[in-house]
Amino acid sequence: MSSKIRWSLPDGVDELLPPKALEVEMLRRKLIDSYLSSGYEFITPPLLELSETIGGEAHDEIKSHAFSFKDNLTGKNLSIRPDISEQASRIDAYRIQSNDTVRLCYAGEVVKSKSSKVLRSRTTIQVGAEIFGDSSKNAELESISLMLDSLEVAEVENITLSLGHAGLTASILQPFKKLGVEVFSNIEMALSKKSKSDLNNIVSNDHKNKSSLLALCDMYGTPEILSKAKDEFSYIEQSASYLEHLNSIVEDIDKKTEVNIHIDLGEIQGFKYHNGIVFSAYSDLASYVLAKGGRYDGLRKSSDHDRPAVGFDLDLIAVSNL
Repeated sequence: MSSKIRWSLPDGVDELLPPKALEVEMLRRKLIDSYLSSGYEFITPPLLELSETIGGEAHDEIKSHAFSFKDNLTGKNLSIRPDISEQASRIDAYRIQSNDTVRLCYAGEVVKSKSSKVLRSRTTIQVGAEIFGDSSKNAELESISLMLDSLEVAEVENITLSLGHAGLTASILQPFKKLGVEVFSNIEMALSKKSKSDLNNIVSNDHKNKSSLLALCDMYGTPEILSKAKDEFSYIEQSASYLEHLNSIVEDIDKKTEVNIHIDLGEIQGFKYHNGIVFSAYSDLASYVLAKGGRYDGLRKSSDHDRPAVGFDLDLIAVSNL
């Protein structure tokens, strides 16, 4: 007897069928095994969070990407997670009783209210690893190295590592927040496209920081661009230390791997809760980012100081499609 039900899925929602489903699952297992062997502990955060607290320090941004609804059982508003790394940060801050360095890894489905630029899908499997309680450069290098190793496990070749500094980018953009939320969002969108024409239309010529904003569009390329940036943004108090730190990261990576290094100081992608070095990985086989991460010091434990945090995540389905 044939069914009269019109079987279909919501827009932007996909399912994995044989043999693709098994391929993705096998890759997930390999990655988690790799993280465990590197000293990370596996966690399984919940799919649902309370809407009023989801995202922690990045609440507004995370919530804006989440599906939310009223729970018939409790009457409270719940949200489906669009990101797991902030959940790991919450678990470190409130569930793990240690102020020492903590390494956590995870793999799970995320659902976003907005379609991904990668697969035009609102669902995927996010895999990642985070380091909490370590503010050192070595922790950042470890995270970058593990991200690159993850792509090697996935047999991705010809990888380009893109590096930037969210602290520097935020300092340059700070004066433009006074123009309002909508205008600032348009500025970020134009900057992500490196569109000077759009920025010229958005920001008036009499804005004293407009030239720096336009210059940021050109701050990408080989590591030599860091010297140019140091001169351009010398008016920012911490710019020299930001750029020197980034340059030291580049030098250390050069010593350890032969990966192609690309600098992009105006890079804006994914969630924007990062406040230090940011990094992402690309391949010649894809026009989109395969993995991304950075430093996002934030949630506190018992002290009054921000808890150091750095980590990365990758879109498992996007990576498996290469």
